[in-house]
Amino acid sequence: MKYVTIKDIASRLNLSVSTVSRGLSDDKSIRLQTRQKIQAVADEMGYKRNKAAALLRTGRTNTVGVVVNEMLTPFASRVLEGIQAELQSAGYQMQIANSREDPQQERRNLQLMENSFVDGIIVAPCHGQSNVDEFQGLLKGGHPMVFFARSIKNLDVSKVVSNDNDKAYFLTEHLIRSGRKRIVHVKGPDDVSNFVDIYRGYTECLRHFGLKVDPELVVESALSVTDGQLVADRLVDSGIEFDAVFACTDILAIGVMNRLRQLGYDVPGDVAVAGFSGSPLSEMVYPALTTVEPPHFEMGVQTARLLLDQIEAETPQEPRTVVLDSKICLRASTCLG
Repeated sequence: MKYVTIKDIASRLNLSVSTVSRGLSDDKSIRLQTRQKIQAVADEMGYKRNKAAALLRTGRTNTVGVVVNEMLTPFASRVLEGIQAELQSAGYQMQIANSREDPQQERRNLQLMENSFVDGIIVAPCHGQSNVDEFQGLLKGGHPMVFFARSIKNLDVSKVVSNDNDKAYFLTEHLIRSGRKRIVHVKGPDDVSNFVDIYRGYTECLRHFGLKVDPELVVESALSVTDGQLVADRLVDSGIEFDAVFACTDILAIGVMNRLRQLGYDVPGDVAVAGFSGSPLSEMVYPALTTVEPPHFEMGVQTARLLLDQIEAETPQEPRTVVLDSKICLRASTCLG
């Protein structure tokens, strides 16, 4: 199969190769009518842009690497939609890799992006410290980078996050003002920044209202529905008194809630259940789940904008942090009557 080249297009139009090349690059020094004619013939002949040649010429591939921590929940897909929308409007495409909450896979993904000559990398880190050296190496090598949803302590990187600490505080307050005094918190790993922020909001609110932070009511868990079911079993089997469960993700909360109902508990009559992360699943379960909903699409848009600013800047940019406001969605799982 013979690939169509710029030289073939130039021959068809009786133009110089340089004119066709500049026309395909939308060079404004070429008349609009000529640019349109060049593009029309290129489309007709099936011309495909040679990325390798473009990289040699401009130093860019117009491709951004995106490394997500998981693809099981709708969270990642909504953020990716926002990233893609912003990148496409700027003429960029994205290459996606999933770390599956595995630091070793994350390291391989980062190396893949570096070897693919992407113009910049967007990452939702899956672990607090495991790959700091890899991130530092990429940054020292001049690779533009932005984190979203999560961050890594002591790593100077632009990031887009939501106000998880504040919203966890207010969600805990909602449970307390609803009459709940024995509130279980199902927390994620301590090396994930947003889980730390959520836990801090929970504890700050308990102390503000004069309630003890009881270690018996803090349960660390992995993050699947099955893990939530196991948490419910542990709580019931232990005989611990509790009247609310606040889980760090909706998936965990759904697992807890479903299992409690199977065991004969009324939700929210006996136990109120709340989640965090704003998954669409929270409205599909019964009873509908109270949760905190970050602006996922907007997070993707803002993340892409920060990265494009770095890519297209003529001089290195100072790291920036964008904090987005999440929404508390009060639903039947915590609201009586």
